[in-house]
Amino acid sequence: MVAGAESLLRLSLFVLVMAAATVEARGVSPYLPVDISPEIERKIERVLILADQPTLTRPFAAATVIDALPRACERDQALCEEVRRYLTSLTRTAGISYASLTAAAGSGPATALPLRHGMTSDSNYEAAIAAYWQPGDKFLMTAGVLSYDGETAPTGTVVSFGADIAQFDVGYRDHWWSPAQGNAMLLSTQAATMPSVTVSNYRPLTKAKVRYEAFVARMSESSNIAVETGTTTGHPQLAGLHLSIEPLPGWSLGVSRIMQYGGGERDDSFGDLLDAFFNPSDKDNTGTPQDFGNQVASLTSQFIIGDPVPLTVYFEYAGEDTSTLSNLRLGNAALSAGIAFPQLGKRLSATFELTEWQNGWYVHHIYTDGLRHEGHVLGHWGGDWRTLGDGVGALSAFARVNVEQVLGGTIEASYRQLDNEDYSATDYEIGRQVDARYSRPLGQVSVGGEITVGRDVLGESYSRVGAFIRF
Repeated sequence: MVAGAESLLRLSLFVLVMAAATVEARGVSPYLPVDISPEIERKIERVLILADQPTLTRPFAAATVIDALPRACERDQALCEEVRRYLTSLTRTAGISYASLTAAAGSGPATALPLRHGMTSDSNYEAAIAAYWQPGDKFLMTAGVLSYDGETAPTGTVVSFGADIAQFDVGYRDHWWSPAQGNAMLLSTQAATMPSVTVSNYRPLTKAKVRYEAFVARMSESSNIAVETGTTTGHPQLAGLHLSIEPLPGWSLGVSRIMQYGGGERDDSFGDLLDAFFNPSDKDNTGTPQDFGNQVASLTSQFIIGDPVPLTVYFEYAGEDTSTLSNLRLGNAALSAGIAFPQLGKRLSATFELTEWQNGWYVHHIYTDGLRHEGHVLGHWGGDWRTLGDGVGALSAFARVNVEQVLGGTIEASYRQLDNEDYSATDYEIGRQVDARYSRPLGQVSVGGEITVGRDVLGESYSRVGAFIRF
């Protein structure tokens, strides 16, 4: 990852100089957790929608949410006060960002749980904590860890420096590139967090509100990387670029691209990386070991409607490669659509999403382990609900409902379904999973319980029951 990281730093240095020279520039911002503290994360999602703030990537910068509070408070004062109290803990010189501990018991086959950083249903515990130190506006150090049965990773351990228009993050920072709340085709939290170097802006640039994010990451080791003479063993690299604008208030448009390359004896030069980026039909989609690597791309959009009922509608159109030898056409297409209601009356909120993709996703002729890190796909959770190496298309559905003020707490219930196409050699059934969680505040902490019940795509039933405490 070193060569790619140095190139990313060189290309972005001028942006950092601009930030330092900007009198009104703010410093770096801490990030809010992604799929670790779901109770507060749901509230933050609602705040951003109520503030007409479209979001195409995560994690959210705390500064972005702080800026959104005044507008959101006009619509839901109680919600704003809860989020503001949480954000207060991130405004000191040092402190605990979050802490969570879950004890659980599971039954049935070990099934990859959606968006849980690689955790499976047989894990008996899950623990996460992050602490930060910010001695000045331009520097922030966060030490974090996420642990469950079979995996302990420094998720959230990041050194950040720079300013609001160019924040550099070095460490184990999550990347989620989609407006959807329940899935993402390119990057999500389905797999464990990768070590990376990232540069991005949380303050939009120009009147078009340009946002960008670029990173280089190191993937887990694979011994199944194809070369002309056979196979090689090494750590593939992952490079990504996201750009977005807001043509109108409440409407955002974005483009994203990630590239898997290098590893072992394979080429990882920056010059060839650029050639493949700008000319993928010739450099990356010939179907031979001479290809530079593996690319996927997406177009995303989110619309926020404030009246008479606040809601947001969002889309993601993605492709696993190019089509008809054109650099401007996406092949092996995937389409996601969703709608979220942050405020249905005083107590309800809801989200509904559908995604369909063609064959070819998360498998590759060079990286035969697929677009995976530590054994799990980087994108849609449905990519883990099938036989390894099976590039079958599928249709997924996701629905979630939150109910506030129930016995002093909150109930969240969700349903997921995956229907793999029937042309595979594997005789798949429709996979289903139901999750329910109850939580309530108890002083400075939140306590509760959760249950997961499912039936996997091979017809096997599984379940998991847990109790948690979060700070």
